Amino acid sequence: MTNPPPKTDWSLSSGHGYILQRTASHLSSCRLNLQHYLWKDTLQFSIHPSISPNLPPHPLIADLATGTSISRASFPMHNSTVSITISSRSWLPENVDIQYWDVFDEVPDEMVGKYDFVHVRLLILVLGNKSQVHSLAQKIMKMLKSGGCIQWDELDAVDMSITKATPETQAPALEQLREKSWAGRRYDWTVEIPNVLREEGFEDVGGKVYGDEMGLVRAFNEQHLWTMDEFARRLMGLGMREAAETFWGLVEEGEWETVRGAGLCIPRIVSTERKPL
Repeated sequence: MTNPPPKTDWSLSSGHGYILQRTASHLSSCRLNLQHYLWKDTLQFSIHPSISPNLPPHPLIADLATGTSISRASFPMHNSTVSITISSRSWLPENVDIQYWDVFDEVPDEMVGKYDFVHVRLLILVLGNKSQVHSLAQKIMKMLKSGGCIQWDELDAVDMSITKATPETQAPALEQLREKSWAGRRYDWTVEIPNVLREEGFEDVGGKVYGDEMGLVRAFNEQHLWTMDEFARRLMGLGMREAAETFWGLVEEGEWETVRGAGLCIPRIVSTERKPL
């Protein structure tokens, strides 16, 4: 009996923490900053319009998993943003505080009942299952003041698709990358976030999926390929040479398919909720 071929999808990230460890930090930062502005162009808001009118004049905001902290630039009028995963505060204004918190740990006492608004984005490669989503939702509930709001932005890994300029366009490499990103339903929990938050006691729960406008399909596709390349570099560093080379090969082929008029589209889902008064 022959052994089945080894997996070469995003499930290889299991057990390695946050897999995109920014081995080439300047390039990774460029990817994160590009991603932020593509999201901003697509959503047309930083704070959801159902939330922003209900915030106090100087709300206290926690921006979880903030990456390069570029999202701070979207909250210029606010009193304070807590950045969780930034390496230096030297580029930040005085009204921005930095705290380091592992989301798998308990909420520190000084962060309990403190915030008017908690913003979460892209923990898809951090949380491994729905039970961890429930756990983080409970912690965010603790962080919020009574009546405080949460906005949780994630990728919708269930409804990924290949957009084509013409029906006859072929894109087998991008199709394989779509399948590998699906990873056997590993990330299906992202579309369940509104239900999880409702089950944890949040009110006024809302959820909406935002797809790619045609004018941004190629830009998003190239950002996705950049992420795949970064993932492959990390796999190589972990000794998974065959898997890394598989991803690199698909990225190279996917680039040519992009030129010929195809793009990998991964929608975004935005969930908004409020802690009861």
